[in-house]
Amino acid sequence: MGDAALAAYRAMWGDVVVAARTSDARNSRLDDHAEGGALQLLRHMMRANKQQGVVTKGQPTFAPVVTEAGASTVVIQDCADGSRWLQYTEGGSPKDDVPGGHHRVDATVSKQGGRWLVESLYIGEVGTCVQ
Repeated sequence: MGDAALAAYRAMWGDVVVAARTSDARNSRLDDHAEGGALQLLRHMMRANKQQGVVTKGQPTFAPVVTEAGASTVVIQDCADGSRWLQYTEGGSPKDDVPGGHHRVDATVSKQGGRWLVESLYIGEVGTCVQ
C-alpha cells in the first residue's frame, strides 16, 4: 500500500510539472492523481502563476518517505528540491534572481474506489528542509 501511495504522489508531481509549463489551472492531468484540498492548492498555484505571467521550467526532484500507513490512508513527508524547477516570464526570462531550493512537503494519499489519490498537500517555503 505504501508503494502504491508513493507512486500516486510521484505521478501527481509529474502532472504538476506538465501543467506548470503553461500555468494551466484547467490542465486535465491535475485531477488524475489529486483531489480535494490538494487539487484546490495545485489549481490555485497555477492560477496565481498565470496572473503573474510566469511559467515553470525544469524538473524538481523528490525524496518522499511514508511516515504513517493505514489500510486506505498513507501520510508522506518529502523534501522536494526545486533548484532545477524555476519560474520564467512568458517571454523566457527568469522571473527573478532567486534560486529555487528545498521545500518540505507533507501529503496525505487515500485509496478512493481502488485508486490512490493525493487528498491533502502542504508545500513549505524554500529552506524548510535540507536533503
